[in-house]
Amino acid sequence: MSVQTALLYSPPPGRHLGEIFFQRVEELGDRTFIKLHRDGRSEEISWRDFGALVQNLLLAFYSLGLEAGEPVAIISENSLEWLCADLATLAGGFPNVVVSPSLSDAMFLKILGHSGCQAAFVQNSTGVGRLLNLKGQLPALSRIFVMEKTDDTLPDTLTFKELIDRGKINDAGRLNEILQSVHPNDLATIMYTSGSTGEPKGVMRTQDNLLANITNGGAITVSKPEELTVIILSLNHLFGRFGFLKSAVTGRTVAIIEAAELDLDLKVVESLGGTAMAVVPRVMERIWNGILNQGENRLLWQRLEQLDLVNSGANLGGKERRQFDELRAALKDAARRALGGRIKYVSYGGAAMPPRIMRFFELIGIPLVGSYGSTECGGVTLCGIGENRPGSLGKPFANVQIRIADDLEILVRGPTVTPGYFKNPQATREALDEEGWFHTGDLGVLDTDGSLRIIGRKKDVFYCADGSNIYPAFIELQLESEPFIRHAVLLGDHRPFIAALIVPDRQMIAAALGRDESSLSEDETIAALWTQIERINGCLEHYEQIRKIAVLQDDVPAEVRSVNVFQKVKIDRQAVAASYAKEIDTIYAPTSEES
Repeated sequence: MSVQTALLYSPPPGRHLGEIFFQRVEELGDRTFIKLHRDGRSEEISWRDFGALVQNLLLAFYSLGLEAGEPVAIISENSLEWLCADLATLAGGFPNVVVSPSLSDAMFLKILGHSGCQAAFVQNSTGVGRLLNLKGQLPALSRIFVMEKTDDTLPDTLTFKELIDRGKINDAGRLNEILQSVHPNDLATIMYTSGSTGEPKGVMRTQDNLLANITNGGAITVSKPEELTVIILSLNHLFGRFGFLKSAVTGRTVAIIEAAELDLDLKVVESLGGTAMAVVPRVMERIWNGILNQGENRLLWQRLEQLDLVNSGANLGGKERRQFDELRAALKDAARRALGGRIKYVSYGGAAMPPRIMRFFELIGIPLVGSYGSTECGGVTLCGIGENRPGSLGKPFANVQIRIADDLEILVRGPTVTPGYFKNPQATREALDEEGWFHTGDLGVLDTDGSLRIIGRKKDVFYCADGSNIYPAFIELQLESEPFIRHAVLLGDHRPFIAALIVPDRQMIAAALGRDESSLSEDETIAALWTQIERINGCLEHYEQIRKIAVLQDDVPAEVRSVNVFQKVKIDRQAVAASYAKEIDTIYAPTSEES
């Protein structure tokens, strides 16, 4: 990609992410910054060319009359244009509001209305149409920008190319002035937490918050030229976005795959040749199964796993030890080839990694590095390479403090922690105490060496593997309002998808079918339940929808599901895990297609 605009900025030592990014542009010039894979093709964009795109976009904002401090939404899946919009808004002092295009119109209205976005980037003409239909209810929204090329004539809309062309004819010398006007404590981004009850909460993150996440309390080290991180996750969640922002600061090459996480093609990962990547467990499962499905790898793994089980109880003999080492070496070679031949480590977050996958990569010597954090706290802890103790999430970064309260709630304090929730002082007071400790709602303990272990949740909120947060009681109430469902217990906290344990009202189902209850088959019961579950799913966001169920024969016992005098149902989630471990394992076991 060729961009003709010259960069006229000579940056001082960076005070915020935008300044540091343009400093890297000047230093790294023609070195590749972005490796983009889309529509089956790959292209490389240099630091200089990408910097020119960001500069022109930023200058276009000001030429349109947008003012620093006015929020700008980014509503798109992963793309080069998304990256440009993110850095241009951050560098120019426009707090950006990142929104997944998969959300409903109702959620769009809540987020865009609450944040007061003055402008919005959307992915395509479909996105433009959705916003135009909602514009009458969004009085602050004055500009719509469409990212993808389109042959349609869209009213009240500028294309990405029109923005870039507009920026080119502006005085590039203004860039210096604009960057200097942005301060470290300015609001940089608002990331809304998902949820079914009440208004979604906008987590504020300042320029300082973002840099503190990247530096971890140390100096910024420029990456080596050969380092390349592959971004597979959605940029609409902090975990996926962090890899890009860190690369923009450290000078690391970043590969972006324009595909949904679960549409990932392992051949594309192999072609990019990354040295690192970040995943959530459900994506790692697809990668792992992709590796095992190549050649005889699955058979090799079965043999290695059998020997490993023997080895855990007694030493292997000489012949078995040689087999063990040969199998490890063969699988390591296969896995490294599948991941591009240069992989150093894979980081993951959002949920617990399945033990078999952890053990597979431990045996072949490719570290899986777990992390603990939240949108409110950014990155909090990081497993060190070689840290393989079950349940351990590692030690806090140097610039973060962790404290365990008397009730075992994990408290976090430091420069990575949000200053609060946008336009929501009550929620801010509830989450942040007077001493600056953020109350996470997670329960944990610290090992003797300071490593953190999660033992449960104080608040009844599910943190899903894709970064979404949901309130299970809200969905359980809707399910139990259906005539065919007596009891419903939701599953999905730190899991790859939402599921449910269902106690059916067989008498009601039989009556609806005009049958005798004793003649009702299990298949008929399940089919009847799904008719009502699908109706509930139609009213939920995609990340809240129930994908699998287990039908229980008996009512959920009182020690698991209790009802108080106000008819409020309380579910003991730990008791659910203990009482229904077999059913839960069956639900989340890999399917025959996956294995």
